[in-house]
Amino acid sequence: MSTNPAPTTDAMPDESTSEGIAFRRRLFEDMEKADLATLGPCPPHLRQSTINIPLSDGFISQTVVVYPAAPVPKSPLIVYIHGGSFAYNTPSFALSPARAFASIFGAVVACPSYKLAPEHPFPAPVQSAWEAVAWLSEGANLNDGVLKGAGVQVDPRLGFVLAGASAGANMAVVIASIAAATQSGAQELAGLPAIQPRVTGLFTAVPKLLHEEMVPSRYASAFRSRQENANAPVLDATGLRNSDLRLRPDVHSPWFSPINLDLLRIREKHPGKAYVQCGYLDILRDDAVIYEQILRDERIAETRIDVLEGYDHVAWVSLPFPQCHSQEMKEKTLDGMAWLLGRDWDRNKPLPY
Repeated sequence: MSTNPAPTTDAMPDESTSEGIAFRRRLFEDMEKADLATLGPCPPHLRQSTINIPLSDGFISQTVVVYPAAPVPKSPLIVYIHGGSFAYNTPSFALSPARAFASIFGAVVACPSYKLAPEHPFPAPVQSAWEAVAWLSEGANLNDGVLKGAGVQVDPRLGFVLAGASAGANMAVVIASIAAATQSGAQELAGLPAIQPRVTGLFTAVPKLLHEEMVPSRYASAFRSRQENANAPVLDATGLRNSDLRLRPDVHSPWFSPINLDLLRIREKHPGKAYVQCGYLDILRDDAVIYEQILRDERIAETRIDVLEGYDHVAWVSLPFPQCHSQEMKEKTLDGMAWLLGRDWDRNKPLPY
């Protein structure tokens, strides 16, 4: 999400420097404290725990798990990967929608942490997220762990949705696509654990999935938002450039974007549904629009897309930006998740923060 969490002043260090990165991390930490105060403690109809998922190199993914307090014999699994330009934030970034998904859909929602750039450049963030997702996809790890004795059992066969916003949306889409590629035999993993079962749905809000060097020629004329929204207030061209400088991605790698895969070859194992959300004023708008169009044109997945008028680079997350918590934003988000899970939701109940 935002790389500009507070109004810019002359005293704010340049985000391209280590001092600027440290400064913004402190800003986000302060915002997180404010967010948690607004959210309040976990409501009584939910349970919330933090678990530690050990990765192969000893890194620990601190993962927040939210689930219903009342017994639920079988629940779908939603893994929501937080955003933050690959360099900022923690799972608390996603806590507001995570509680909503657990409350409204009876889902088990897991929000993992991952390695951050620039200390861990590409592809370390997404590959560390992959390992956390692989651990969570093995139902016994949750059912015999944090859920044991809770009367709640996760069953990914009822729904296994990978979700994310901004950088987290990139990772959700990349992980789901590479999982499909490995399950279809189109790609091998280099020492990473497998993700099973098949991911059934993708929820992607304000994703970063394209670069001018690798936009398919068929869609090049639609790739306009980098220029049209270069001065957008939340994420602008400078912030986007700084993100690339920190991450140092290989834009032609499948770990950068599923556009770099042969999607037709992996269609049978690709998630059957993909919900895409973006703001019309977002500099990354056309990443979302073109990605959805590719999935639709090639019949890779059934898709739905919301391009929200008047919104820029925001989604329903815990950050205290008014657009993040508008009634429209929340309703569109819940509509998208309900569609992915094949469920309805009660519009008469007040929505959480």
